Amino acid sequence: MLIVMKHSHKKARPSSAHTAQLAANIVGRLDRSLVLVGLMGSGKSAIGRRTAEFLDLNFTDSDQKIVSDAGITINEIFELAGEAKFRELEYRTISTMIFSEPQVIATGGGAFCSPQTASLLLEQAYVVWLKAPPETLLTRIGNTKSRPLLNNHNPLATLKRLNKEREKHYEKAQIHIDTHGLSTRKAMMTLLQTLDTHLARR
Repeated sequence: MLIVMKHSHKKARPSSAHTAQLAANIVGRLDRSLVLVGLMGSGKSAIGRRTAEFLDLNFTDSDQKIVSDAGITINEIFELAGEAKFRELEYRTISTMIFSEPQVIATGGGAFCSPQTASLLLEQAYVVWLKAPPETLLTRIGNTKSRPLLNNHNPLATLKRLNKEREKHYEKAQIHIDTHGLSTRKAMMTLLQTLDTHLARR
């Protein structure tokens, strides 16, 4: 079941008692990991860490885990072994995390575009697509030199192309959250409220 949450800026900030109850409701029913997908700049790491802390769960960035396990950077993996090898490492890494205790996982932008990885996540996790317009993503990213895909003369055009190419994959996620105009906390609360509704319907 797909749930799309549209944020209202007029909502009052939830009380601490309400947020504590929300966390308890979610944790009590969370039988699998929460996986965040989306383009770079969508907030996967920032929102993921905040959500994990709120729910008292572990947080893992799959790209960082791959780098830690391999002992070299993702760019180096691509250069030395190619994208196919990287996707294989990515699938194995995510598989290991998925079949452990429920946690919050932030994935690389291309992970959910791999059919094998997408199938695994949709079957074994709650997948959340964090989305925002390319212009918003570029503003959040700031310095694009550390982003190999965007280290060119027109990073906005690249983001627009990636958004168009990957949207059909991201749309398969069970939950969609538009983070445009939201602070990390507001995006987290929107995610949690949507997840709570999703779990209640299962």
